[in-house]
Amino acid sequence: MKHLCLSAMLLLAFAVLISGQEKSPSKTSKEGEQVIALDREWANAMVRGDMAKLDRIFSDDLFVTSGNGTVRGKAGELDDVRPSPDIKTYFFNTDEIRVRVYKGAAVLTGRARWRINYKGRDIDNERRYMSVYAKEKGRWRMVALQLTRTPPPQPPLQPTSTPTPSPSQ
Repeated sequence: MKHLCLSAMLLLAFAVLISGQEKSPSKTSKEGEQVIALDREWANAMVRGDMAKLDRIFSDDLFVTSGNGTVRGKAGELDDVRPSPDIKTYFFNTDEIRVRVYKGAAVLTGRARWRINYKGRDIDNERRYMSVYAKEKGRWRMVALQLTRTPPPQPPLQPTSTPTPSPSQ
């Protein structure tokens, strides 16, 4: 119930925020660049397992929805990404970044790709993600993160052949 209420509050807050003026529709604003830089810091901290940096980036009321639909807060996210002898992260890259800045908030979307080694087995991951950042005491912090699994590549469509008409008899 608590997660449902928090989700509803985040959706309501997002709706209120998007009703405000967008700072710069055609080019990335200074604040947009700050959010993009913070998103890059998040990706770098993920690959390094920099828990102190992640603790500073994440808001205390962070709300995360993972690719499999589970939800967790800041403590759960930090536990999930905490370095472990069973897991080695080779890289964590983000691209296709788009950001929109609103009054006191920013919505960033992109694609994250990373490779880990889990107990001797290499695993590649790819997710689309949306991060919501808000200004807290004058600095940007991540308040929500949504990860979505990407579908597996589809084989190209093969042209269908149409039967050749037979000569009339």
